[in-house]
Amino acid sequence: MEITFLGSGGAFCDYRTNYQNNALVQTAEGPVMLDCGATACQSLRELGVHPSAVRAVLFTHLHGDHASPEQLIWERVYTGPDGNPGFLRTPLVGPAALVRPLCAALEPFIGVWRDASGETRADGVAALVEAVVTERVVIGGVEFVWFRVPHVVGAAVEKDAFGLRIDDGRRVVWWSGDTTFSPDWVRGAAADARTARVFHECMFIPPFRGTVHTHWDELRGLPAELAARLTLMHHTAVPAGLDLGPVAGAAARHQVFRWGE
Repeated sequence: MEITFLGSGGAFCDYRTNYQNNALVQTAEGPVMLDCGATACQSLRELGVHPSAVRAVLFTHLHGDHASPEQLIWERVYTGPDGNPGFLRTPLVGPAALVRPLCAALEPFIGVWRDASGETRADGVAALVEAVVTERVVIGGVEFVWFRVPHVVGAAVEKDAFGLRIDDGRRVVWWSGDTTFSPDWVRGAAADARTARVFHECMFIPPFRGTVHTHWDELRGLPAELAARLTLMHHTAVPAGLDLGPVAGAAARHQVFRWGE
């Protein structure tokens, strides 16, 4: 299992400091991207990974720092590692509540395009996107399973948001996506004997009215045996001098996590 963070920042991070919280999971068929924000292609460029290498993009929810794949789609069409256009389709993968509205939203942006013959067409979404509607997929020997998390929740409405359980057959990694504090699934993840790491979003500012994220003040109250399984993400930067205590650490832009046999 290998996961590379494209960035570990929140939606409003300063790009000179960090990029948005997206990552690559290595599989036998190539890297799979977890979410695709506006900074993803720049981060790929810095890592020396051409967008054409991305096997698929998996989504956790529809916010701009997680679901902005337009540039990635265009780069896979009109660029290539050899400098020539690749005209590749881009698989966008996830539950129906994410993939279907995302494809509809992309229509004004990629609907009209010019193909390899030079013909201008109006079928861009159908031609350039492979929409894969699923809550479980296996890619290159790695299983990805979506599970619901509470993100933007109200009395009469709830935004569709998911975490991911990632299983390569030997180890399991959990990816929270964006979520308010909900420790029950964390307890279940930590209890799995094959769990290598739980990547959990964390904001280091105090909770405030209107927040839709998990805050450090909440996570630091977890029992030590649970906290020790966590690596924090979506934080942008850990405040200087802050002691994370039993927490395993905080992910950084371009940091690579590997687990052996």
